[in-house]
Amino acid sequence: MKKKRNYKEEIRVLIVLIIVAFTVKTSVAEIYVVPTGSMEDTIMIGDMLFGNKFIYGMKTPTWLGIPYTRIGFDIPWTRFPKFKDVENGDIVIFEYPRDPFQKYVKRCIGIPRDSIKLERGDIYINDEKMKFPDSGNKTRRYINPLDEQYGMYTQFKEIGQNQNNIKPFQVPYKGMEVDLKNVDNWESIINLLVLDQANIQIRIQEQGPDGKIINKAFSFTSIDPEEISRTRGFLKYKLQSFYSNPQHIRTKQAVDSKQYIAQSFTDYKDKMLINPWQWRTHPGFNQLLGTLYANKDLLIDYVMIDGVQIKDLDSYTLRHDYYFMVGDNRDNSYDSRFWGFVPDYHVLGTPIFSVINLNFAKNLNLFNPLSYFNIIKLGMVD
Repeated sequence: MKKKRNYKEEIRVLIVLIIVAFTVKTSVAEIYVVPTGSMEDTIMIGDMLFGNKFIYGMKTPTWLGIPYTRIGFDIPWTRFPKFKDVENGDIVIFEYPRDPFQKYVKRCIGIPRDSIKLERGDIYINDEKMKFPDSGNKTRRYINPLDEQYGMYTQFKEIGQNQNNIKPFQVPYKGMEVDLKNVDNWESIINLLVLDQANIQIRIQEQGPDGKIINKAFSFTSIDPEEISRTRGFLKYKLQSFYSNPQHIRTKQAVDSKQYIAQSFTDYKDKMLINPWQWRTHPGFNQLLGTLYANKDLLIDYVMIDGVQIKDLDSYTLRHDYYFMVGDNRDNSYDSRFWGFVPDYHVLGTPIFSVINLNFAKNLNLFNPLSYFNIIKLGMVD
């Protein structure tokens, strides 16, 4: 007599395995594939990295949903004791602050309390010149100075500053007091406070069609809709590129991205989450935010920090530590010089070794079997 299968038990085992795999992936170890050359030649485009996610303190899952999609929701999380602190020179895997679904890998060149400056491309930490690894690819390229300055992080937008020349600044740290009575650059301060997970709002009053006064509140966010639109369809476009015209795919991706951004503005309407660094191009808010940043007297009346008007606050105490991350190939790296500091809650771990290189287009020759071995790249990352 044929034994009846116990489907309930099989489903139970499958669920347990999925939970275990999800926990390991989010908290212990994970495989990453590097899509850019910002860390060349230390880490190459297409390198598959094995990442240690518990060395800086294992994080429990922060999000629950369908893997490789944005369908899900945030959940409470905690971090276990760490084996070591992030140190200068460490290669760190972290969540990109403007879109935590993206994982970045860069070299830490500034830990909390450090004084950092860049002069002619050289990096100085607490007045000592930092020696970058010889493997760092320092490819020089011409950048229009005005375009470069516009793209810099708000704190580094002063005339004369660019990706190779940044005046001394201190890396923010937990417990640091931010003086709100003597602020020269409100754009940078609001960026930092939003990153520190403070609830920053602009509250304004408008007159409705019936003549009644309507109170509106617009919240700031560190999430960038443009970055999300750029990556939300990355896997789809990557798969299509194997059998479609690459130029056609790039054009389609650019069009889809613009449509997504436009739709996000329409969907949110009055509940729009404002990007503090993109006010210049943000429909409907460019004039308001530009005016507030330039006029302190107006800003302290409109902007609230955790429900309290700025004018009623003397200072703000930071809740998190921060890090300054830069790519080894720093003339071709999109890093902290352009999007700011990495908060401690976005730090994930460090790559231990590179398993294989998946840059097939460069390394694989279908008519030469020996080239198949070129994609194997088993070695430590340092």
